[in-house]
Amino acid sequence: MKKYIYIAMLLCVGMLGACVEDKGSYDYIELNDLTIEPLEESYTVEQFTNLQIPTTITARDGAFNPDGYDYKWIIYSQHNNQFKTDTISTEKDLDAEVTSIPGNYRLYYEVKDKETDVIYTQNAALEVINSYSKGMMILSRVGDDANLAFVNVIDNVIEDAYQKVNGEPAGKNPVGIRYVAGMLSSAEKMVVIMTDDERGGTVVAPLDLSYVMDFGDLFYFPPENIKPQAFGTHDYSAFEYAICDGSIYTRKVLGTEGYAQYGVRIKGEYDYIAPFDFFKVGSNPQVAYFYDQGRERFVSMSVPLQGESVIPLVDQGGAFNPNNVAMQMLWGGLFGSASAMNNGRAVMEDDGGKRYTISFTISSDDDGNALLQPQYKYEITAEGIDEATSFTTSQSANFLYYSTGNKIVCVSFSTNNQMNVYEFPEGQQVDYIECDQKGNANELWVGLSDGSATAKSGTVVVLTMSTDGSLTESRRYENICGQVVDFEYKN
Repeated sequence: MKKYIYIAMLLCVGMLGACVEDKGSYDYIELNDLTIEPLEESYTVEQFTNLQIPTTITARDGAFNPDGYDYKWIIYSQHNNQFKTDTISTEKDLDAEVTSIPGNYRLYYEVKDKETDVIYTQNAALEVINSYSKGMMILSRVGDDANLAFVNVIDNVIEDAYQKVNGEPAGKNPVGIRYVAGMLSSAEKMVVIMTDDERGGTVVAPLDLSYVMDFGDLFYFPPENIKPQAFGTHDYSAFEYAICDGSIYTRKVLGTEGYAQYGVRIKGEYDYIAPFDFFKVGSNPQVAYFYDQGRERFVSMSVPLQGESVIPLVDQGGAFNPNNVAMQMLWGGLFGSASAMNNGRAVMEDDGGKRYTISFTISSDDDGNALLQPQYKYEITAEGIDEATSFTTSQSANFLYYSTGNKIVCVSFSTNNQMNVYEFPEGQQVDYIECDQKGNANELWVGLSDGSATAKSGTVVVLTMSTDGSLTESRRYENICGQVVDFEYKN
């Protein structure tokens, strides 16, 4: 058999990469007279389960002799410039338990010729998860209790997830759930389960969903009414805010250890802030936008938020005056790329009960002043809008989806045309819908039930959105919860 001796071997300075000719995940690799089929680009495995990867190695000049080679499967990690390796198998084909803590790793496959000591490797991304580390959280109502189910990224469903860990429900009268975490934050990441009870909300550890504290314990000076409603957080901001009972509170999360606490109520002329997140990051200055339900106008505040005061926005002309919108906000948010969310979308209602979509962009001028430029304002005339209770849009923000009875209606933000209607069978009530803003941007999650809010009365259906606004069912999870009130993706 012809042998190849590589000069690169003389430069070998490490056990993994130095003796390696790595031609990438999708190139075939020549090992003497062998061809090794490439690994996938990435793998996901649940902690304490077996990762199985069969390999195909073929010989060009005859039968492949597996006894002529040594094999290693190595999990490799880097943290704070410290490198760690863990050999999990020495077999040709991988079938080994992964015990690494949840996180992101590299998986190396090493094949060594026993006669020549020539080593080649392939590598792939490896993500280790546990039952709760990554996936969709589903908050529902079972009677008056807050019930949490979890669908992780390998499609395992954990029902009654919070109660299984903590031995009791997560409070009464569930309102919403948020994963509060930013990439620059040195503060502890947290899940907040919002409830309309004396507790007001519960802070939960993201990795195992264990109870940490009541939400009110996050304040230096707790407000009279503990009622968390919305959170402004972003990967690239050193500050975060919370809207609690219509007031704005902020905290610094960069350079802060533990659970960073919120300060006093932000100053300014506002009455009651709508419970929606309009936090723009990606340009200077970073700006948080809010909608004041009491004065029916937009206001803004520059980052850093600590000690700042909100100010109203100047009318730039267009479809509406941001300083005098004269309607109540039913739903709203900013959408776009992760680094620059510039497109605002909202559903509004006037004093006569008519409902409208408004669209706008946000930016700042050369002096750093916040600008809100209105684009469209349309009265919604599509079917069932008067009874609609749940609204959402995708990251691209082209279409508004809303639920009414057993239907989901799609309306264009830019033309006001009704695009599509997706209908479930009679007797299945659509309780809540939300587009996945963090996991899969083309997915719309739907909570269905018979309206009884009893245990296992709720079913979750995942729909795929098309560019024309149409929807197609991709998967469903039958009878896993109560009456759905919110979804939140946790990564």
